[in-house]
Amino acid sequence: MRFTEFQALPPPDRTANRTAKINFATPCTNAWVTQTIIYLMAENKLTDRHLRNLKPALDEQLLGDGGGLWVRVLPISKGGSLNFYYRFQFSGKERRFNCGSYPDTTLAQAREKRNIARALVKSGIDPVAKEENDRIARSTAQAMERMEKTVKDLFEDWERVYLSAHRKDGGTAVKAAVERDVLPVIGSMKAKDVRLPHVVQVIDRILERKARRTANMVLSLMRQMFRHGLGRGIVETDPTLALSKKQAGGKETPVDRNLNHDEIKDLSHKLGNCGLHVTMQASIRFLLATGARIGELLKARWADIDSKDKTWTIPAENSKNSRQHLIHLSAYARKQLEVLKSGRPGPYLLNGMKPGTLMSDKSLSKAIRDRIRSEPLQRRTAQTGKLLLAGGEWSPHDLRRTMASRMGDLGIEPHIIERCLNHIQQGIVGVYQRQEYLAERKAAFEKWGRKLASLSR
Repeated sequence: MRFTEFQALPPPDRTANRTAKINFATPCTNAWVTQTIIYLMAENKLTDRHLRNLKPALDEQLLGDGGGLWVRVLPISKGGSLNFYYRFQFSGKERRFNCGSYPDTTLAQAREKRNIARALVKSGIDPVAKEENDRIARSTAQAMERMEKTVKDLFEDWERVYLSAHRKDGGTAVKAAVERDVLPVIGSMKAKDVRLPHVVQVIDRILERKARRTANMVLSLMRQMFRHGLGRGIVETDPTLALSKKQAGGKETPVDRNLNHDEIKDLSHKLGNCGLHVTMQASIRFLLATGARIGELLKARWADIDSKDKTWTIPAENSKNSRQHLIHLSAYARKQLEVLKSGRPGPYLLNGMKPGTLMSDKSLSKAIRDRIRSEPLQRRTAQTGKLLLAGGEWSPHDLRRTMASRMGDLGIEPHIIERCLNHIQQGIVGVYQRQEYLAERKAAFEKWGRKLASLSR
């Protein structure tokens, strides 16, 4: 293969009147010349039009603008980009200073960068070394600036980078919790100076009002925030690492947990962005709409659904108290059934992998737990925390308790709520509960369904 070879290449800053001799016949003998070279001695020989119309070739090309400014045209195989550089001699060695890429950097801008670099060379300064030193200085200054950020600054960075992009509410619920319980205590501290005792101080302040669940939730949020800071170079350690939930709020009593209206609304929005299959999402909504136990849903057959009467009959063998239970299906619940029909074909609402089998009782529970836990497990979903709510972790059974609590908020009588849950007790309340109250239960489920629909908008 033959190359264009230049003879008697002058230094870049010499008078541009000399003309290089170009031999188009002789094979290249200079080791560094392995591209086609169009050598132009006078300055400002190139034009924007020339560069715009330039097409990459199979081989690399070098175009001289004069005064040491060159355009390197990469071959098609390497993308064909056009890059400016200033070629000069410094301390007896050839150096190349990057002047940008075309068209992001115009020809005029590249010439200006060359002029600045050339002036530095005349002043005895290597522009390549200066640029690297400036970059290191900027990086160091930025790192120092990050390390000077307060906890409030750290939270705002977390909110801007992560919460606003990954939370349906833009991080509103998290912001409310942090502003209420964290920032008043350590917000003005430098984030790098926060230690375990400061974290304990935040938690103890919450425990003074006997809010154990909130203490655990705030600890989880602080842990996420400081881990964000680690990844951003704002802190060097996670001060929450040595504090467990058991040491903070302690083990939460399951009976205490139910979702408030804001959490229900947040859950409805998060379900579509947590990596769960649509049938899994519909299952969670269906549990919330019916107050059924997860085992009752997993054993449910399509034959148990009466589309005409809009009811679901839970056979005695599938219910916890061995009593057959009738659930009225609101429009909201029926909407979830339509989604479940799009799942695996079979006799069950949730069918297993093998034909004729039901879904494992662990599949749905595990999928939910993995998305509400604050810390990931190995070889499990990366969607950790995607279903974590402002009140902390929750379980599928909490959805049943949520329906009961929120039905009470809607003014539904306690004995009607108990019958909706298939609860039977002894004593005076039990007398009421032995009555069927089908019309009242239907009205209760309809009222609850309308509330869920409004919270899902």
